Amino acid sequence: MDDDLPTDFQVIVVGTGMVESIVAAACSRIRKNVLHMDSSDHYGGLWASYNFDGLQKFIKEVNSDPKKQVQVYNLSEKWYIEKESPELENKDEENKTDDSKSEQVKKVWSQASFATEYRKFNIDMTPKLLFSRGPLVELLISSNIARYAEFRCVTRVLTWLDDRLMPVPCSRADVFATEAVSIVEKRMLMKMLTSIVGYNEEEMNNEFKDWESKTFKEYLEHKGLTPNLIHYVLYAIAGGTNAMPCLEGVKECKKFLMSLGRYGNTPFLWPMYGSGELPQCFCRLCAVFGGVYCLNRPIDKVATKTIDEGKNMITIDSKSKTLNCEHLVIGINECPKELLSTESVESCDISKAVFITNGSIMKSDKEPLTLLRFPPLAEGDNTVTVLEVGPATGSCPKGLFVVYFITNKVKDAETDLKPYAERIFDMSGGDQTEATEKPKCLWSLFCNLKDTSAPVASVAAGVHVCSGPDAGLDFDRAVLQVHSTPPQRLLYVQSDSSGYSVTLCSAT
Repeated sequence: MDDDLPTDFQVIVVGTGMVESIVAAACSRIRKNVLHMDSSDHYGGLWASYNFDGLQKFIKEVNSDPKKQVQVYNLSEKWYIEKESPELENKDEENKTDDSKSEQVKKVWSQASFATEYRKFNIDMTPKLLFSRGPLVELLISSNIARYAEFRCVTRVLTWLDDRLMPVPCSRADVFATEAVSIVEKRMLMKMLTSIVGYNEEEMNNEFKDWESKTFKEYLEHKGLTPNLIHYVLYAIAGGTNAMPCLEGVKECKKFLMSLGRYGNTPFLWPMYGSGELPQCFCRLCAVFGGVYCLNRPIDKVATKTIDEGKNMITIDSKSKTLNCEHLVIGINECPKELLSTESVESCDISKAVFITNGSIMKSDKEPLTLLRFPPLAEGDNTVTVLEVGPATGSCPKGLFVVYFITNKVKDAETDLKPYAERIFDMSGGDQTEATEKPKCLWSLFCNLKDTSAPVASVAAGVHVCSGPDAGLDFDRAVLQVHSTPPQRLLYVQSDSSGYSVTLCSAT
């Protein structure tokens, strides 16, 4: 197959992360000659989803050769269950012979049973939600890529208030139905939310013109909201802290409110089988329109030169084969350091954790799909985003839940996130069948990731660097990077009713 691979392309894309995959699909859609490569043997890069066996291989790879995965560090895995469980076979027999009994008896999980059912797991490296009226949903619809994917609505939004989990009223009906908010508070809240929905940053003479240098909490206090309402709006809806700038909080609240009611009672969608499915959807579109794919293909060297009429020629050496292109689109984790600008970019690394539990963090009649936003527990902490997904999303076997924790790094992932996990999980191990108020944690993984989400310039003409994932809740920043055209990014992609239009600009 290596001998059959052509050597000349208009566009070569290196890396199958979210940004790179959207660009590859866009270029292929307008009949550009595209080669899409990745040094790994799977799609997605740091945006990938792994089954449990694949995740174990990834963990071993990071721990055995940290230099190969420099973006991931402080990786720590822990089991809270036995390697083998003699009770497991007996429980399985009971489940097979008595369906009604299987609903009452919890399965006793062991490390061996995880290994047996490894294909039923889809665990995300970068778990994210989609706002129902967000830019990625509009892109999926306009490009018809939505046909390649399935989604489920987030069924509930929770917050941590008064040392317990509380549901957040999202819709107008929820606001007026909840007993946690008084009638007077409901009227105040609806009036304030109406003013936020009407916010337009292009109009200078609006209600928020004098709040640019103040915090969102100060604005909420100015509007007369009670501490309970401030908690719901600031932490649960806006996902902020006490220091959140006012206009940032207004924009986050407006994004939340504008997405309500499109597909469900909450503003959010979750991709079936994990967020790692979405880059693959864009790769499928690229392939449909003629894009060529080469996985497990690292690049050894990149050279650039200017040829006639100011055009660029980029030469890539990969596995003793020379490839030529006019434009190279490359993920920052794949890009040779000598091609990156030396300008320093301020960033805050990311703390992440994944937990597998034997029950939901808050009981529900039907299987929930949950977003929980934890307010900071200590001074200097950041808001922690928690996503809980169950078997109905294709993320894990029946009887289990996968729970993700994400925040901006303060110290390290375990120090940053374990205090939050201990409030909603039983992390003591022990008997899985005993009745407890909290679900039992069966397995955990903590890690830190370097934040490479800020736009980075390339020093070489015709080379366009794509940034990595951020700690945000949604994919908006990734889509914005694809659409944006600042001087340091020479790539412009936009969608229209028929699909994509793309302009690749030269360095001049």
